[in-house]
Amino acid sequence: MAADQEQSVMRKVAWRLVPFLGLAYFVNALDRFNVSIAALTMNKALGLSATTYGLGAGAFFWSYVLFQLPANAVLTRLGARKWLAIVMVAWGVCSASTAFVTDATTFVAVRFLLGIAEAGYFPGVAWFMTRWFPSRHRGRAMGIFYACGASAGVLGGPLSGNLLQMDGWHGVAGWQWVFLIEGIPAILLAIACPLLLRDKVADADFLAPDERAWLAAKLEEESRQSPTQSLTLLQALKTPVVVLLILGYALIGVGVYGKNFFLPLMIKGMGFTDLTVGYLSALPNLAGCVGMILLSRSSDRSGERVWHVAGPCLIASFGLMLVGLTLGHYPMLALTAYCIAGFGISSSLPTFWNLPTAFLGPAAAAGGIAIINSIGNISGYAAPQMVGLIRDYTGSYEVPMMVTSLFMLAAAGCILLTPVMATRMTARQHRLKIR
Repeated sequence: MAADQEQSVMRKVAWRLVPFLGLAYFVNALDRFNVSIAALTMNKALGLSATTYGLGAGAFFWSYVLFQLPANAVLTRLGARKWLAIVMVAWGVCSASTAFVTDATTFVAVRFLLGIAEAGYFPGVAWFMTRWFPSRHRGRAMGIFYACGASAGVLGGPLSGNLLQMDGWHGVAGWQWVFLIEGIPAILLAIACPLLLRDKVADADFLAPDERAWLAAKLEEESRQSPTQSLTLLQALKTPVVVLLILGYALIGVGVYGKNFFLPLMIKGMGFTDLTVGYLSALPNLAGCVGMILLSRSSDRSGERVWHVAGPCLIASFGLMLVGLTLGHYPMLALTAYCIAGFGISSSLPTFWNLPTAFLGPAAAAGGIAIINSIGNISGYAAPQMVGLIRDYTGSYEVPMMVTSLFMLAAAGCILLTPVMATRMTARQHRLKIR
């Protein structure tokens, strides 16, 4: 197929799938992180310390980690059309239910349930993308998808900040309105899911027969070329490359969640009002959206993946270290450093998912992505706990941000080691074939 025809086919696929999946990811991220804005008044109302809040925020990841592999197993059997719709309804209901928590125990319980509900969405979509986008087109698609999630921080901060101003309306606290109103869109999106998604390329009624045939053949060809295409999931997980990717993703997660759950509280400590905090917290996320789109496009154009992940991790490490050095003395410089960190953390994520899919064949892809995402997201629990504990011990956020900076530096090291391990793995397989 000619290059212009290939672009036409992939444009059709992208316009059909990415806007809907991206919008759902926007709502997904909004319902996961709106607790950070709600915490501006919720913590006082429920009597939560920084450590207890970190426990509750991180409780989401206990179940999120445990249920991702089972969720993706259901996805591969039930199909994306039905399963993702069920997931959307479940997380919308759980998110809205956070409005009814009364103490630390119920807060932790509802966050745990939200983790179960959301466990199937991101790894499901990451696998679903491999069934529709060849590798040279996947980075850009994932970049846009991730940017939609990051835009929840851009638009969600001001939105949640304004909802806080509804405090007392109909006898309901502002933080409760945040959860009640922002939980509704997920339920509405679930209705459209079966109408827009198709489980297989063969069912793509929006493509011509020759376009479906080309896309199916292209995806099949790539799956045969995967260096571990003959490995089972368990075998793939034992390879040093996959272990490094799990560790690298977990370390990046420390930066993601260590920043996101506490960013509004840190900005609040600079002396701004709740509404202003909502708007200012959007700036680092806006920088992240720009980084996601620019670097994912650059990675697709060049075909280079490793440095498009490791480089942003190094930028994020610098930004977080600068936050730690300036937060208590130079608020505007600290806010600029947050934007640098946000750019680096967010822009490392879309291209990252080209790395595991390059090493996992069809037998391991769905489960492998879920395993990497689930084990890696242990940091979603550990990071808020770490930041909260260090904050309560030291009385400030400077040290927690410096520590988080070191985790991002270590993440870059893990990613840079992956091509070395991949080369050794390929050479070993070649020697075994010769024997």
